[in-house]
Amino acid sequence: MKRKIKKNNMRSVIIAILVILFFEGVIVAYYSMLYSETRQNIMKSGELSSETSAEQINKYLSKGTDTIKLVCYTLDNMLRGGKSQSEILDFLVNQSSAVVNTTDENSTGLYGYINGEYVDGTMWVPDEGYVATERPWYIAARANVGRVAVVDPYVDAQTGTVLITFSKTLCDAKSVAAMDFSMDRLQAITEEIAANEDLDLEIVLDQKYQVIAKSDKKEIGNVYLSEDGTFGSALVEKLRSAYDKFFSLRYDGKHYTVYAVKLPNDWICVSVFNATSVLSRLRNTVLFTVIVSFLVFIILLLILIHSNRKQEQYARLSNMVEALAAA
Repeated sequence: MKRKIKKNNMRSVIIAILVILFFEGVIVAYYSMLYSETRQNIMKSGELSSETSAEQINKYLSKGTDTIKLVCYTLDNMLRGGKSQSEILDFLVNQSSAVVNTTDENSTGLYGYINGEYVDGTMWVPDEGYVATERPWYIAARANVGRVAVVDPYVDAQTGTVLITFSKTLCDAKSVAAMDFSMDRLQAITEEIAANEDLDLEIVLDQKYQVIAKSDKKEIGNVYLSEDGTFGSALVEKLRSAYDKFFSLRYDGKHYTVYAVKLPNDWICVSVFNATSVLSRLRNTVLFTVIVSFLVFIILLLILIHSNRKQEQYARLSNMVEALAAA
């Protein structure tokens, strides 16, 4: 009888262990599914934000490319028609006023190197020693004959504004027309998207990983590729090695989810969400649930063991009573 009681007790313990392991497994599986779903929601939010941002940026930049194409079309006709240099300058001056209005004052006007001479529709007079053919806008246009060249962004020393330049060669393949374009509206786009989509950061990087626009203005103009130990350098390192648009990034003990979209001019639009608090809450909930259920299991096991001991004591007493009665 004693052996039978022990066997029953062992069976009860095994069943209790299997039941608690089953529930532990169900809890872990549920929260794993919840964790995965949360990451998917973050990913979708980042994708939507980046795609929206990329669409707005392309629309904004197309103003510059369309404007310079239209101006170059007219200048080509003027060159073919043998128009004088003064007539060309008058055209640039008049068109500069129109460009300022059509681009919502994001451009100061038109200029270029035409018929072997620098001409400026904004009436800006260059310093002595200024060589137009050595300027980036001229070199970029000559390297992309027939297409609109987008010159690398730079920070204007006087205003602190980030500018880019659109330039294009004319029909003689030597003359070039150009137009500076402010990135102020681009900065506003990144700030609006970051605020509306509850993102931590919205960043636009050029092909050299220089910050063109960022929802946090402080790092505009920084070249992340040349930095060391910063969030920007960690982001670029991951961007250069990632195969997917969406990836995770750990930096300074925090967990970030990143979604990146390439723009037609080799720029990159990056949406960053700090998922540390969300994912930490999920992990803490899972850990808390597992610990509580484990403690409940221990308590139940102790109660079961105590109950089994009572049964064993009762069995021993019964055996003693039976033995005494038999004697």
